[in-house]
Amino acid sequence: MKFAVIDIGSNTAKAEIYKYKNGRLELNEKYVQRDMIADHKDGGKLDREGTDILINIMNGFRRVCEENGVNRIFPYATQSLRGISNADEVLARIKRHTALDVKIISGQEEARLCYEAFTADGGAENGVLSDMGGGSTELSFIKDGILVKSVSLPFGARSLTHGLKINIIPDDEQEKRIAALIDGYKKEYDLPEYKTELFACGGSSSGLFRLLGKEKSAGADEIAAFYKECKADAEKAKELAYKLTPERYDTVFAGIYSHICLCRALGCGKIVRCKSTCRKGYAAMLVRDGYVK
Repeated sequence: MKFAVIDIGSNTAKAEIYKYKNGRLELNEKYVQRDMIADHKDGGKLDREGTDILINIMNGFRRVCEENGVNRIFPYATQSLRGISNADEVLARIKRHTALDVKIISGQEEARLCYEAFTADGGAENGVLSDMGGGSTELSFIKDGILVKSVSLPFGARSLTHGLKINIIPDDEQEKRIAALIDGYKKEYDLPEYKTELFACGGSSSGLFRLLGKEKSAGADEIAAFYKECKADAEKAKELAYKLTPERYDTVFAGIYSHICLCRALGCGKIVRCKSTCRKGYAAMLVRDGYVK
């Protein structure tokens, strides 16, 4: 059968159509819409305009699913909605105008689903799995093929850009604040220094590798040198971001610098790109728990 998973993030909303047959789960189609939910939060609440944006996007995804013969749709939200105080009101409006029930998953569940997708894709036996989105960053520490620790840190590329008022590329003071934030979370969550590779998935890492012109991996020092060059010629860097990452041109450099700080804090000398996603983990969970047969 065919079914769809919708992921409501702080920067983008994504719909993926899967086919499950004979015990195999396959991704058929993928659709992306920019929502910028982080820019529509006021006093801890998602404003009406932000909710209307979500409603329009969800209705668009629903129509696309129907055109593809899909009538089973499973939407969920991460930090984009779990961090607001009027979540019940927002979810009720979305259901009233789209007939879709959105589930808000916890940070721990998000990290676990990312890890499960990573291992299903044949991920490494040792390393740190990172999924940096617009509003949160999930970290999973893997040793000898076992998940040792997983955390969800309440920051992402868009929330940093919005909160620190970054004008595309962080200035010196903003860099210090990002580094201090990550060092603070390292102490607060007692994050270990694995001194291994950082396996990065999610939109922020995708933008990093697109700008860097790399497909699979890059050294932390190489990424830091590239970022330094971009900052030295900000206009050229902005043009590159507009061209290669138009959907996240304004947040991509905050994401790159955050990855650099994560590598320093966790002792990782190399970032490896992986395409495992929470969405795939969520789809697999729906199959495993009998929601899809």
